[in-house]
Amino acid sequence: MAFFLLIIGAYGINNNEKNTDFYYLEENTLNNSQFVSNGIRMNYISKEEIQDELLIIKDNLTGYLGENIKIEDNIISYKDKDKEITAIVWKDKIDTKVQITYVNNRRKANTIQLKKEIEQIQNIAAKNIKYFKFVKVKIVEEQKQNILDVLRSRMDKDTLEELDINNGISAKAILKDGEKINFAFTRHNSNEYLILGTPVIFVTY
Repeated sequence: MAFFLLIIGAYGINNNEKNTDFYYLEENTLNNSQFVSNGIRMNYISKEEIQDELLIIKDNLTGYLGENIKIEDNIISYKDKDKEITAIVWKDKIDTKVQITYVNNRRKANTIQLKKEIEQIQNIAAKNIKYFKFVKVKIVEEQKQNILDVLRSRMDKDTLEELDINNGISAKAILKDGEKINFAFTRHNSNEYLILGTPVIFVTY
């Protein structure tokens, strides 16, 4: 089945981010569906050694969230009913590399707000920072067409590529502002879900 028969549609820091196609899609999708989760992942390079970088992140995370921070080897984690944060630090031949993942279950926090929060955890001397974002929702039948129409309006349809998967379909495209986006429209039991991610989806679906 063609993608557009399957896919239904997927607190700011600054106006530039609010003006992106992904932000527009995120807000429209959240306003016309049932929120499940969203999240942001940050990758960066640090000049610190692994143990020093772990200490910096631990101190920042403790200062931001308080106690209940867990450390195991080169992984720092925090989890409560609203959010789950994991930081992984490793070394390649040259650099210390860091990956911080923040998965959120609060309806009122969009990915722009999550980016602002995750920046409180990172090393302020971080270099080559890259961000990945996603939002996952449960489809409301009456709002399917609205989400689909808005998705079409923000995407360069000539860039669309799709792939059938076991429980639905996965696709990728380029938005009109040039940002890459991935989609997944899936069915679990009797419910339909849409997940939007840029530039890729970094969680399972």
